[in-house]
Amino acid sequence: MRCVRCGTELMEGDRFCPECGAKQEADQTVKDSIPTACPSCGAPITPEMRFCQQCGSPLREAAKSASSANNGSVVTEPVDSATTESMAAESWGVDSADDGKKSPTATYPAQPMPDSPELSSAMDEWSESADADAGGKRNRNIVIAVIAALVVVALVAVGIVMLVGHHGQSVETTATTTVSNPGKTEKRAKSNAKTEEKQSKDCAATPDASLSGVSASGSVLIATVDFSARACGDTAWKGKNVKISVKDSDNEVIASAVYDFTNDPVRFENGEATRKLAYTTGQYWRASDQIRTSTTTMVVQGNSPTTGFAAGDVNGAKGGAKIAESDVERYAQQALSWQLDHDRSAVSALYDTPTTQLSSKKYDMEVDGKTWKYNDIYAQYLELRAKWPRTVLAWASDYDYYTRNGYASDYYVILSGETFGSKEEGRAWCSENGFGSNDCMAIALD
Repeated sequence: MRCVRCGTELMEGDRFCPECGAKQEADQTVKDSIPTACPSCGAPITPEMRFCQQCGSPLREAAKSASSANNGSVVTEPVDSATTESMAAESWGVDSADDGKKSPTATYPAQPMPDSPELSSAMDEWSESADADAGGKRNRNIVIAVIAALVVVALVAVGIVMLVGHHGQSVETTATTTVSNPGKTEKRAKSNAKTEEKQSKDCAATPDASLSGVSASGSVLIATVDFSARACGDTAWKGKNVKISVKDSDNEVIASAVYDFTNDPVRFENGEATRKLAYTTGQYWRASDQIRTSTTTMVVQGNSPTTGFAAGDVNGAKGGAKIAESDVERYAQQALSWQLDHDRSAVSALYDTPTTQLSSKKYDMEVDGKTWKYNDIYAQYLELRAKWPRTVLAWASDYDYYTRNGYASDYYVILSGETFGSKEEGRAWCSENGFGSNDCMAIALD
């Protein structure tokens, strides 16, 4: 008699299978239902085999299926733990009495994975995740590799730029050295720095001055003045309200004005300096071409009074303010007397030759709302002479042309010095030069 589930030999009267625990029906056998071949692989089997020796499939499940097919139902009963352990041990070829040690003759058949949809889905998800992770890692690795490559390229580029720059600097330095001596350049720079430092200091001494040249810019006298002061060394002189006068060989003042060097100092080098000074009409009393620098002297006086504001600079020449009016009149009167004597021969050369008279003025004379002084008369002479260099000054009383008719002749006459073939030509000249009938007239001294 065999178990209706697993085919185990039963003792007479066993109601339950001692092997699988299945309840046995009375007088029921399964001898004919026990399979003789493995239902999985078809290998021959015996009733004592619990597992196929060829593929490892459980044979008792096959017997159970066979029993169910014969009986029309499947009886499921609990299996005790001892039986389960025994079955597991036998399935892995392990002797339960040997504490889990492998039997030398045990076999390890291949165990097929169950065809589970859930398991397959999980495996697919794991595979996709692994692929994504692998792809992400690959992408990250690629990005890191690219960044590393860029860093290397940048470092190489920086190195090349630094190398080229250093090389260029070296070349430039070499070229510069070839052109100029760096030692001399450095010494020159230090010397200039020392000079500027010294010249930034003020010199308290009042320098001497001498006239080295004169020129004219319109009616403005330009004087080139050489200053000398050993005590000043390489310092700067910042004299304020300094009257600088020019005198002729007779010790008469022919130019004088007051200058302020506070914000425009005279800078000395080894006690020497040169500046150009501008003298406007009313500040000088001698035509530039009539000044002999070799016979002139100059006087420098500090803290001098002024009249009005300083004139502007002219062609780089520093402008100054007028001196006291009383001194201006005195120097102008002296200049008029000197000019009469100087021009006497030139006036005599005009006898019997038509010329033009440009002005006749006397001291305190009122003309056109103005009272004329000595300085005004001489200033007019200088302005006219700046336009017509032949202009001369005459005293009317010295010539018969002005005295023979009994007219007052105590006045200064300014003649153009131009000569003409007739008085008509002289009058035409006056018109051509924009003079009115009262300002210009043709005359003939005889």
